[in-house]
Amino acid sequence: MVLQDPESQVDKTVPDAWDYKGRPAARSTTGGWTSAAMILGVEACERLATLGIAVNMVTYLTGTMHIGNANAANDVTNFMGTSFMLCLLGGFLADTFLGRYLTIAIFTAIQALK
Repeated sequence: MVLQDPESQVDKTVPDAWDYKGRPAARSTTGGWTSAAMILGVEACERLATLGIAVNMVTYLTGTMHIGNANAANDVTNFMGTSFMLCLLGGFLADTFLGRYLTIAIFTAIQALK
């Protein structure tokens, strides 16, 4: 019978990560290119949605709300800048105080109430 060194077992798991059953996540089956491709795909869709909203928002503000082009463009860039800066605030709160899942739950509830 071969005894494994406890340090070699630690190298096979991802620190501070668990699977859906609460066990330490195995490095050999966690992450990788499949996860990276999914993250990149979601980020690409999010960027396309944000830019699509921005273009339509300028059209809405100039056509329906009768705001001038310069003011409408300024409002849209302020909106986009605020939304990107709030991501940094959410990341800070998640990393420092709340944890990622609780932060996502809180901000999702706030967004659903709007």
